Amino acid sequence: MKVEVTRESLANTPSAPEELEQRLVQQALVAEFGRYALRNHDLDAVLEEACRVAAEGLQVRFAKVLECLEEGEPFLLRAGVGWGPGLVGHAQVGADLESPGGYAFRTGEPVISNHLTRETRFRTPQLLADHGVVRAVNVVIRGDGEPYGVLEADSRDPGAFSPHDVAFMQALANTLGLAIEKEKALNDKRLVSREIDHRIKNSLMLVSSVLAMQQRNAVSPEAKAALVQASDRVGTIARIHDQLHRSATADSVEFGSYLRALARDLMGSLARNDADLTLEAESVDLAADRAAPLGLIAAELLMNALKHARRERERSHLGLSFRRDGDALELVVADDGPGLPAGFDPAQSKGLGMRLILSLVRQIEGTFEAGNHGEGARFIVRCPAEGPG
Repeated sequence: MKVEVTRESLANTPSAPEELEQRLVQQALVAEFGRYALRNHDLDAVLEEACRVAAEGLQVRFAKVLECLEEGEPFLLRAGVGWGPGLVGHAQVGADLESPGGYAFRTGEPVISNHLTRETRFRTPQLLADHGVVRAVNVVIRGDGEPYGVLEADSRDPGAFSPHDVAFMQALANTLGLAIEKEKALNDKRLVSREIDHRIKNSLMLVSSVLAMQQRNAVSPEAKAALVQASDRVGTIARIHDQLHRSATADSVEFGSYLRALARDLMGSLARNDADLTLEAESVDLAADRAAPLGLIAAELLMNALKHARRERERSHLGLSFRRDGDALELVVADDGPGLPAGFDPAQSKGLGMRLILSLVRQIEGTFEAGNHGEGARFIVRCPAEGPG
C-alpha cells in the first residue's frame, strides 16, 4: 500500500491525543456496525449504514459502496452518503485500473490517494471531480467468496488518510462482506424454501382433486361423505400452507393479515352465501411454527361453525377474533347457531375435526374452551405467544 505524503497532509496531521481518540471512536463504530448488520436483514439498509459509518469514522462528507455487477463492466454506485440526488443506485464508476476503486479491486490492495490531481497511478473519476473530491481511500469488500466491490471514503478538504484509517475502513469492509455473505445465504435458503412450498401446495391440491374424483365414483352415502370431508380438509391445509407462505418474512408471519386472508379464502372456497363473518385480528408477528397450527385451528373451527350453525331460512353469523394479551395469544370463534349439546366434552368427541384441534392445541401448549354463549357456540384457544426454546 502506497501512502502519498505532502506538505499539506503533514500540516493536517492530528496530535497524539486526538489520534488516539479518533482510533477509539473508529473501533466503537465498527463494533456497533457489526451488531447492526447482524440484526438487520435489509441489505440496502446495511450498505447505507456502512457508508454512514465510514464517513463518520473518517470525518468526511462522502462515502460509497461500489458493487461489481459483471466482469469487465463499470461499478454501480450501490449505496452512498453525500452524493447528488439520483446518483445512488444509478451512477456508474470505472472498474478498471484507471480508477481508484478499480485499482483497489483489481490489485486486491487498499488504495490511499491524498492528492488526486497529482496521481500517476489512475485518473480521477468524473463523479469525484463533479463533487470536488481531492482525496480518497478505497478498500475491497469481500466475505468468504468472491469480492463484492469496494468501500470508498472521499473528501473535499485538504488533509491525509493514514494507514490507521485504512485499518478502520478494512475492518468495516470485512464486517460488511460477512453481512453480504449472510444475506446471500438467507436468500438462497428462501429460494429453496419457496420451491419446496410450491411443490407441497401442488401435491396437496392434487391429493384433494383425487379425493374429489373418488367421491364422485363412490356408491354408499357414508363413503361419499367421508371422501368429501377428507377432500375439504386437504384443500384447507393447502390453502393454509399457501397463505402462510405469502404472509411470511424471513423469520416470522404477521398473523393478523395471514388470518384475514385465510378466512376470506376459506369462505370463498366453501361458496357459502348464507353466512356472514365478522373478523377482528390484531397485527402480531409470530414464528411460523406458531402461526401454522393456529391457522389450522382457526380453519377447523370455522368449517365446524359453517357446518353446524346453519339456520333454516335465516343467515348465519360467525365471529372470528385474534389478539395478544401480554405473553399470551387468544383465538375465538363463535356462531349464532343452535349451540353445543348439554354436557359437550371436546375430549370425548369422535369427530376428526375436534380431535385434530385438540392435538394442535397440545402442540402449541395451549388451552381449549368450548361452550355456549348467547345464542350459539363459542370456542376459545389460548396459548403462549412464543414456543419453548
